[in-house]
Amino acid sequence: MATMLSYIFTDFTIEKKRLQSILTHAVNESFNSISVDGSESTSDTVVALSSNQIESEENDLAEFESAILEICQGLASDIVRNGEGTSHVMRIDISNYPGSDQEARMLGRSIANSALLKCAIAGNDPNTGRLASAIGSFLGRLEDAGTIESKTTNMIIKLGGRTIFKNGKFVLEGDDVENELSQHMIDAQLGEQDEYPKHQRCVEIGIDFGTSTKDDSGECGNVTVLGSDLTAEYVSVNADYRS
Repeated sequence: MATMLSYIFTDFTIEKKRLQSILTHAVNESFNSISVDGSESTSDTVVALSSNQIESEENDLAEFESAILEICQGLASDIVRNGEGTSHVMRIDISNYPGSDQEARMLGRSIANSALLKCAIAGNDPNTGRLASAIGSFLGRLEDAGTIESKTTNMIIKLGGRTIFKNGKFVLEGDDVENELSQHMIDAQLGEQDEYPKHQRCVEIGIDFGTSTKDDSGECGNVTVLGSDLTAEYVSVNADYRS
């Protein structure tokens, strides 16, 4: 992934500390919630600058904060959708994770960076085992077996809006369901060598840990992470040039 430099300019009058707080929240919900290949540049930067030329009131802040978030999420989404050789964008919605939003975001990025899952999606293969494995691999690095079981007791996994895992086991109903899930991926497919993305559809992945699974602090993480698949074109782009 190339160096990302994002500059946001506004005439809205706002204190520097407040602008930094709004930008930090927006970045966590956008640029920090995407992954093309798990790699980052040492120079990745997001900057917000205000000329303070337009007077503002306290009740304007909510609309301003919403606008900054919308801009950041739009730019972050474009990075993924225009990634090298990207043919699918994954949208991973994680809800009721028994921990903080940051921990839920780490899970989402771990799923998005699973090479086996990325390859399956590139091939329009609804390999539900690879998705479950990506979740388990992340939890296994952090928790013991007993804790994992308690966290996943109420977990529901969805692919393309269809429940594929519930009550501790897969919910699969034969070839018709597999064809439906594969078609969902085909509908979300982009051309690996297109000059620009032709649509905004995603491969939809949902992971709900259940409303009763808060951690000891009472936190529940809810985040959305965007990721790309892994294609032959991506390998070609990154193997066939010299820096």
